[in-house]
Amino acid sequence: MIKLFKKIYYYFFIKKIIKKNVTYNRNKNDDRYILEEIIFPFILTNYNPQKILDIGREDYEIFYNEFFKNRELWTIDIDPKRREFGAKNHITDNVVNLEKYFKNNTFDFILFNGVYGWGLNKEKDVQDAFNAIFNILKKGGILVFGWNDEVVPFSKINGLLKLEPFYLKPLRGTSFTCNNGAHHYNFFIKN
Repeated sequence: MIKLFKKIYYYFFIKKIIKKNVTYNRNKNDDRYILEEIIFPFILTNYNPQKILDIGREDYEIFYNEFFKNRELWTIDIDPKRREFGAKNHITDNVVNLEKYFKNNTFDFILFNGVYGWGLNKEKDVQDAFNAIFNILKKGGILVFGWNDEVVPFSKINGLLKLEPFYLKPLRGTSFTCNNGAHHYNFFIKN
């Protein structure tokens, strides 16, 4: 009963935030729709993360801060101009440097969307970033990894290999490809 109430609450909570901030109609398989209206509500309802890291910020994501209100939200982006779109706890730096700021086992939920292949392109940087993500993710923590271009084969990324694929029930899998085929999500858990 409580889970059903939470599910209904987050459904309307997120719809209200999106209605206030998104001024265009989106395809139901659009990557933002999938993230905002399916992935976020599922994570909030079923895992109730208290410490969240959002890697990479754009102007159209500023309202993501509202999704995680009353939780400890951190954002990081390498571009100083993105600071204004980040959370109160924002870091301007490269994702490869995460361990300079966070201890091991810090985050319940990490969103890493739109950075891999769009700035994080060198194999050493990819390895360093995913190793850091693995280290700062708590046991039982979830990584949602959104990407367009596979710059390093996943089978060669050590930090990813340490994580287990995570079955995201509403999308019926451990990965999801958006309708246009250009954007993908992979889901992982640290066991």
